[in-house]
Amino acid sequence: MPGIRIVVVDDHEVVRHGLRQSLELEPDMVVIGEARTGEEAVQVAQETQPDVMLLDVRLADTDGPEVCRRVLATSPQTAVVMLTNYLQDGLVFRSLIAGAKGYVIKDVELAELKKMIRAVYRGDAVLDPKVTNKVISTATGRGRLPSAKEGVAKQGAWLSETDIAIIRCLSEGMTNKEIGLRIHLSPHTVKDHLEKIGAVLGVRVRTKIVAEALRRGLI
Repeated sequence: MPGIRIVVVDDHEVVRHGLRQSLELEPDMVVIGEARTGEEAVQVAQETQPDVMLLDVRLADTDGPEVCRRVLATSPQTAVVMLTNYLQDGLVFRSLIAGAKGYVIKDVELAELKKMIRAVYRGDAVLDPKVTNKVISTATGRGRLPSAKEGVAKQGAWLSETDIAIIRCLSEGMTNKEIGLRIHLSPHTVKDHLEKIGAVLGVRVRTKIVAEALRRGLI
């Protein structure tokens, strides 16, 4: 049995090797690759298609959320768990919007980290208890978006994961029909989502929706 196939991404060699040695003590885990930079992480993901990637949120060449997005573009079945010393709302938000299945502070006990790896492998999502409920709610789109001063048209309105996926498609210049084919919705339903997105972001034109989403760090 090959076990859970893991890639470790961190710019500190001692961290990578320490995690490898600890994880490979488990009979159901095997580290199949390591990476030091974001570029290496994307390449390793493409070559190995790992089950789980442990990804440092701060890398020398780029930040973790962007690496996460690129990794999932080339290896969509990989469960990405962000490892970090930083507890910042923006990083949590961007990581989960990028598709990460977990966000873990690096002082986590190794036994707990292994439980989290098994959980994301099963398809669950994991968040360190130090990440507050408020941040979780905002980052996953279930709570309110930032306040009215940031241009939210209606108090209490929010964007779902489907809305974010539609905005990403818009950024590629796709039509409603093309968006629907990609995310398995009818063009009419896509149109309804776009009307909601426009109301939440306070803009109507498709290009301005993309620009506002970029400004807020949603994509």
